[in-house]
Amino acid sequence: MIILSIDTSQSASVALVDTESGAVLASEQADDQRRHVEFIGSALAGVLSNPVRPELVVTGIGPGPFTGLRVGIAAGIAVGQARGIPVRGLLSQAALAEELRRRSTDVDGPVLVAADARRREVYFSVYEASDVSLAAGPFVAKPAEVDEVLAEQGFVLDMSADAAEQPGAPAAQAAPASLARISARLGRGVVLYADELGISEHPELVDPRAQYLAFAAARELAAGRELDEPIPEYLREPDAKSAPVRASALK
Repeated sequence: MIILSIDTSQSASVALVDTESGAVLASEQADDQRRHVEFIGSALAGVLSNPVRPELVVTGIGPGPFTGLRVGIAAGIAVGQARGIPVRGLLSQAALAEELRRRSTDVDGPVLVAADARRREVYFSVYEASDVSLAAGPFVAKPAEVDEVLAEQGFVLDMSADAAEQPGAPAAQAAPASLARISARLGRGVVLYADELGISEHPELVDPRAQYLAFAAARELAAGRELDEPIPEYLREPDAKSAPVRASALK
């Protein structure tokens, strides 16, 4: 299947992918996390100049900041309507889990994917490394609270290896046998909050990239799992608030 994929949950990216052959036919990636509007138009024009026509549009639905997330989803819906092809959504963090699976075949078990939610918080999810299936999440919390949320879901963020690397650090307690140990940590949120979440085993995997969102979407479809509607997953209210409506003094 030829998929046009778009993600603007962190930095922005666009890709045209042949998921059957595994070929990335065209892709554009922005480094700036805040200039989604300026990036998306020219990026789409460049990717869609490829003569191969997409059969499906997949947009990352977050979680992510309010304004940036809307840019990618709106662009995906516009392309779908213009070309008469379906538009579906997928949680953005699946792209990072998919990239990890393709890069590191030795990773097994649950992996933590954490993104920058600003306000000194993180968006995070747990994926099963073997098939990139969602095991828990997404959630939003302060980094120091992630452990507690994971424990409620049956996981433990074991940082014993990180502690052992620190000179003079006390020995870490063994993880409870009833909890599944997180086997890898990745994403911008982990890089930003290593003290609370531990050191990322894959610091090169920071933001979702559209080509891996396409591959993750194809994996979902092959497994018989339906993709979501292109509706943003904000997890919290936007920073901007509507101004209160004032009663008119005119009678």
